[in-house]
Amino acid sequence: MDTMTTEEQISAIQIERDDARQNLRDTLADVNEKVEQAEGEMRPDHVIESHSVGASLIAGAVGFVFGSIVNSRGAGPIVIAALLGVAIARHGSSDER
Repeated sequence: MDTMTTEEQISAIQIERDDARQNLRDTLADVNEKVEQAEGEMRPDHVIESHSVGASLIAGAVGFVFGSIVNSRGAGPIVIAALLGVAIARHGSSDER
């Protein structure tokens, strides 16, 4: 039968605890890396650059909704033009890099 002294049990528990802490640190490092990668992919300028057609459609939808809510007739086209201008400027600046 395997009987351990108190010191051996304490030592085994400490080793197990240290292994668990290291595993937790490794897991947290992996999670942080994945979160940073996801944050980079979800930046608005990156989304606009990689999905320019979708950004244009969203700009049109926002302009349509904004134009239907606001009483001024020129507000909708102004919003569409502004959002498309931002998308084109972001896309153009990424091409220059």
